[in-house]
Amino acid sequence: AQVAGVLLILITTLVLSGATAASYATLHGSFSDSARPFVISACINLVLNAAGAILLSGAHQIPWMQDAMRGPTAFRQAPKAKKTRCMEKGEEWQRKVQELASRGLSLEKLLDFYKMLGTCVMHSFQPGVHTTNDVVRLAIIPLTSSASSSYADMVNDTEVFPHKMVTHNWSNNFRDLLSSVVADALGEHTFEFIAELLSERAGVPVVERMLRQQECMNKTYWICAFAVNQHRGICGSNPRADVDPVTHIPHPVCHCTAPKIFNTTLPVNSDGQSIECEMNKFDDMMAFLAFRDPSFGEVVAVDANLELFGRAWCIAELAEAQQVGMTQTLKLRNKETLLKRQQTLQNLKVEEMKASRPEDVEEILSKIPDKTAFNRNLQDLIFDQRFGLLANWRHADALQQMEQASRVLHWIKVFEAVEDGMLIWRRWIA
Repeated sequence: AQVAGVLLILITTLVLSGATAASYATLHGSFSDSARPFVISACINLVLNAAGAILLSGAHQIPWMQDAMRGPTAFRQAPKAKKTRCMEKGEEWQRKVQELASRGLSLEKLLDFYKMLGTCVMHSFQPGVHTTNDVVRLAIIPLTSSASSSYADMVNDTEVFPHKMVTHNWSNNFRDLLSSVVADALGEHTFEFIAELLSERAGVPVVERMLRQQECMNKTYWICAFAVNQHRGICGSNPRADVDPVTHIPHPVCHCTAPKIFNTTLPVNSDGQSIECEMNKFDDMMAFLAFRDPSFGEVVAVDANLELFGRAWCIAELAEAQQVGMTQTLKLRNKETLLKRQQTLQNLKVEEMKASRPEDVEEILSKIPDKTAFNRNLQDLIFDQRFGLLANWRHADALQQMEQASRVLHWIKVFEAVEDGMLIWRRWIA
């Protein structure tokens, strides 16, 4: 079996090399003429490569592979609670949790916002440079300043309870955050291809047409940057003296008159937690949405440096999602991201997690009486060989690799169904 696997991989690599050269040679012809030789040979190559890899590794005999072939690739455990905690904290707390939970955004509106960057707002915007923190400070806060509201409240006509929540860190590239969401809507396990398209202005309408063709534009997501009213929290200061990485001008502070409400601002509940604060209810909001909609899930938008796993709120959200039985799916830039940096996750300790506001770390730690047990469970959540986040991502990616042939045919149909499909194809084979 091993010898057969090696021969298959060598032979098909030679076949693909010739076909790729032929495809590039005809690239200036019509879309179909240039693309189809590559697609056909790529399909053959991918099918045989998958077969060769399976024979070579013996993967066809691995129990988890057999299980994965029969079931879903995202992990979901049975919910542990019949009612949400916010129901036990009083009517006013529950009202605020539900208000926060109703601020989802559709993919259509997320892309509308993205198209404004660099044109209507944040004129220095560069897709490969600016982080989510930059975009919040230089676009979301200025756009919502006159209304002193969240961005979701400003653009939605009614309550929008989302299909999924996105866990992400603000130091991540904003383009990559959006690419993770798009990849989730399209059923992709990596987002590098989508990020390449969103890196140039001509690629954005192509992504929109791809989503419309797949009927994904109305999928809704909860993203804290858009859902939380920044004018009731961080807009009035720049404590770390952050600067625009392109212009090197410090992030401006907002001069709105909205009152600021933090973790202990009155009125408070019996635990001393501010009832009106929007930055201390994420766990209750997740539990509420999971209770309200059994299919509600979590998208984990992982940055290229895996810094997400060192952020206090992100870890708290991962733990809460598992606690209430939400489906959890990782979105990585590519497989190399995991291979290069996964060892950095093996010594994670919740006591060493960071957050933009020190009081957030204190609040999260106060909810964890046994930190040693939490750290042990955190390692299981990430590394468990059968049900851990990384294991499930690998299983999903392995299945997607084995399904590459049909996926290439699927994408070529998508390319041909939209205008500027050739732009997508150039990015695909780049």
